[in-house]
Amino acid sequence: MEVPNDFAWSIRRKEKSMAFGRNDTGKIDSTKYSPSHIKSIIKGIGLEIGGETSNDYMCYCPFHSNRNTPSFSVSRELGAFICFNPSCGESGTLIELIKKVLQKNDYEAIRYVSAKEQESLDNFDEVMADMFEEKPDFVEFPQSKLDNMYNQLGADVAAREYFKSRGITEESMHYFKLGYSSNMGMVIVPVHSPDGIPVGLVGRSITEKKFKNSTNLPRSKTMFNINRAKKIGDHVIIVESSFDAIRVHQSGFPNVVATLGGHISQDNINLLNRYFNKITIMTDSDEAGRSLGRNICNKLRNKDLLWASYEYGKIYPHNSKDAGDMTEEEIRSCIKNATSDIEYRTWN
Repeated sequence: MEVPNDFAWSIRRKEKSMAFGRNDTGKIDSTKYSPSHIKSIIKGIGLEIGGETSNDYMCYCPFHSNRNTPSFSVSRELGAFICFNPSCGESGTLIELIKKVLQKNDYEAIRYVSAKEQESLDNFDEVMADMFEEKPDFVEFPQSKLDNMYNQLGADVAAREYFKSRGITEESMHYFKLGYSSNMGMVIVPVHSPDGIPVGLVGRSITEKKFKNSTNLPRSKTMFNINRAKKIGDHVIIVESSFDAIRVHQSGFPNVVATLGGHISQDNINLLNRYFNKITIMTDSDEAGRSLGRNICNKLRNKDLLWASYEYGKIYPHNSKDAGDMTEEEIRSCIKNATSDIEYRTWN
């Protein structure tokens, strides 16, 4: 008898649940951790948290390519993981997760867990301070307007072709909920607060080099994509424009933010300091962009500072100004070959 698909799915889910939290010997790993310790490990290995329940962190699975649904569950108490996507099926203990994602052996994985425990303890004072810190007030931009412009983009071939001419794929148009305003003749990119509140948009004409931002866009208080990048890990790549950030994201680096201009505010610095420990500068190659990068580095001396570079002594290939001028392979090379701030400053 053929088993109905929905019934087969429920059986598969139960079978997975039985294996959930067992190590490769079949024994259940009952070691308990604090939720902050688990969260520190998740961020450290590069998983993006897409939601939370009272018992689990729901992440995007690192073992298959579906980025639409956070189907990868990690226990807040045990760290055991399971992917409920029927095409995947990965499951196991916290130690096994670290081994698989970071390519560690048992000893290295255990050391990693211990290090992250100390890190979560070290961050306690910072967490408490963050709870009582006065945060910027954001005026929420109407989501209905963003939805309307997103729908307009879907109906306008010329607007979508403009995005494609800038190297932005259909997938990215959907992921970032990009839009189009027929009244202004501009494509638009939504901007969010660090907590994910829509706070405005940046617009660009599809027929001329003309820009327009929404009124009172709080560029000094947030950065493009900071709401997503902060969930991925402690490494961030900094570019100037939202288009550049989207191109870097497409190249395999979702941990990217954009300053939305050539200025960095103290609130922006505070955000970088709060969420990240490793920072790769990928600002424009002109003097203004280099100056912006130096300014960021000078204010974050306690961080691991890197400069994206195509090869030793060469910033970007083919005299490219920014990530938007490069292929995805060239972007990956620049980030992979990033040089330390100390080394970079000897080039000039």
